[in-house]
Amino acid sequence: MKLPRRFALSLAACLAAGTPLFVTTPATAAVVVPLSREALVAESDLVVRATVLGRKSGWNAERTQIQTWTTLRVDEYLKGQGSREIVLRQLGGEVDGLVTEISGDGHVLPGEQAVLFLRRGDGVVFLTALAQAVYLVTTKGDGVATAQRDLAGLSFARWVGGRMQTVEAAREPAEPVAELVRSVRAIAVKGRRP
Repeated sequence: MKLPRRFALSLAACLAAGTPLFVTTPATAAVVVPLSREALVAESDLVVRATVLGRKSGWNAERTQIQTWTTLRVDEYLKGQGSREIVLRQLGGEVDGLVTEISGDGHVLPGEQAVLFLRRGDGVVFLTALAQAVYLVTTKGDGVATAQRDLAGLSFARWVGGRMQTVEAAREPAEPVAELVRSVRAIAVKGRRP
């Protein structure tokens, strides 16, 4: 059976990235198990508040995948520790007019601020759970910074009445960044206790 190209690229990308339970449908929605904030913190090596400094896309060494490397300035470590600058590697991007996209992946652009849930890799970091791991930070006219996830392109799989069902991820409300930071820190501290 020949898989549609977008499905095959998405499946290969997720397998290569070690993404948790994941199936991609030909309709370009990634189907994932929803993770609570507690699970996101537990599954992440690092949780950071960061500013995006730059992005570049290119081929991997074998020239079989387009990858994007995003340089982040860590403004604050909420879990874990590391250097002031880290590089987020993601599958997909644009090279010489060829675009590959990973459905449901999180996106951050130069100049944006975000709270990111990350796993360590070999000299790079990866998003813990696609778009579930990215809270974009915006500051309104009143000076209050809020964080919100963009879950477009994700569907959640849940067991209902003994059957697996999928539902499109709902738009989440923004929450104050200060509350998100407090919550993540409390979960991280609780997780370190014996």
